[in-house]
Parts: sequence; C-alpha cells; structure tokens
Amino acid sequence: MAPNFIRFVLVPGLVILAANSFAGQNLAPPFAGDSVVVLGGQDCADGVVKDDGTLETGYGWVPSVVDGRYVQRFEAADFRSRKMEEICICWTRTRPDDEVTFSVQLYRDRGGRPARSPEASVEVVATLVPTFPDGGFYSVDVSDADFHAPTETFYLGVQWNPSEDGFFFVCVDQSDGTPVVDGWYIDDRADEWSSVLESSDPIFDEHRAMMIRATAVEGYFPMVPTLGTWGLFILIGAICAVGVLALRRGRRADS
Repeated sequence: MAPNFIRFVLVPGLVILAANSFAGQNLAPPFAGDSVVVLGGQDCADGVVKDDGTLETGYGWVPSVVDGRYVQRFEAADFRSRKMEEICICWTRTRPDDEVTFSVQLYRDRGGRPARSPEASVEVVATLVPTFPDGGFYSVDVSDADFHAPTETFYLGVQWNPSEDGFFFVCVDQSDGTPVVDGWYIDDRADEWSSVLESSDPIFDEHRAMMIRATAVEGYFPMVPTLGTWGLFILIGAICAVGVLALRRGRRADS
C-alpha cells in the first residue's frame, strides 16, 4: 500500500480535486494475488467502517461511460449524529494516470434503494492514486456541506467520468470474514440503480464491502422530514382547495 494519503479541505463551499474517469459497464481490473492492507493516513478509521482494511479487487467502469456511480448502504443509527464530517474513499488504478476527479455523494433511501439524485455532492480531485495491488484512502471534509443523513438508511459513494478518468477503481473487500454490505451502481445509460447483491455480473460474486467509510460530527441533528411525491400532491391539492374557498368567500362578501 502506498504511504501517500491526501486530505482534502473545502474551498469556497467545494472540495477541489483533479480529474480522471472510467466508463460504460462494470469493469473489474485483472487483480491477482493476496489481500493488500490499506494503511494509515486519514482513513476514517474512527468512524463507521464496513471493510476489514484489505482490498482484493475494485469496481470501475468501461471508458464509454461518462457518468458512473457506486454507493454503499449505511444506517444513521451507526453514527454519533446525522451530520457527516468526513467521507473516506479508497482508490486504486491500473493505468499510468494517477489523478482522478470525482464527487462524493449522499443519497436518501427510496423504497429500499438509493434515490435517483443525490441529496448532497462535493467535487474533489485525488492525486498520486496507487497502482493495484496497492490502494489509498482519500479523505474529503464535508463538515461545511449539507451531508446530513435524510433517512434511517442512506447511501454514500462516488461519481466520476470514466471517459476522462479511466481505469480507476473503488477498492473492494472480498474477505470471507467481512459481513456483506449492500452496494449499488448506476451509469448514464441506466434508468435505475442496480444492487451488487442481485447482479448477474460475476465481478460482484465475492462482494463483501466497498472501502467507503465515514465519520459524523458530535451533536444532535434531527432528521428533516420530507413530503415525498404523494405528499407534495396532497399539499398542492390542499393549497388549491384553500384558495378556492377563500375566493368563494370573497365573492359572497362582495355580493
């Protein structure tokens, strides 16, 4: 594991990093050999960690994809508050380019899967990404961004453009002793998210957990309720009904 770990800070509301991408469909690098321990640095080790610290493979995209995303399921109850402080992503690569531009993203749960659009997103750039079989964690400070768990179950992950930054991979733990954690993926050619646990793609057969971690700030941050699609329809209908009644009363008063 390469010893370089880069911590990113917010710059006028955004975390700024450099670019690289993958594309198309799922593509795992031709990994072989023993597990590699992801060492030290800002790796959110004091936060919610689903992996065992070793990477055996990685998830990426074929270079025809222009918008590829991978996210992992998290539970708000596992964090000390609902407000995220730091998101840590382990990256590896198989080509000479060592810089990838990506966004860390947070999604609410919609019927057991991620919502179509993120609740929050911060764009960053990772440099000096190690070559497989090494990997490195990259820490993104989101304490000044709106990374707030919107539902009891929510999803954290990454989005990047593989057509520009190709052959980068999110590190994946396949160790037998690691509990299985659901992960989801989608690209610009798909209409819905797909679960790695339900996919027929063999690259997900040994899946245990993506090496995506997070920490939360101290304090109490209550969940902000949302209306949802039907709730919005009901609210709009109620507002229209009140308006009609007010109009009728106004006409009666004038007559």
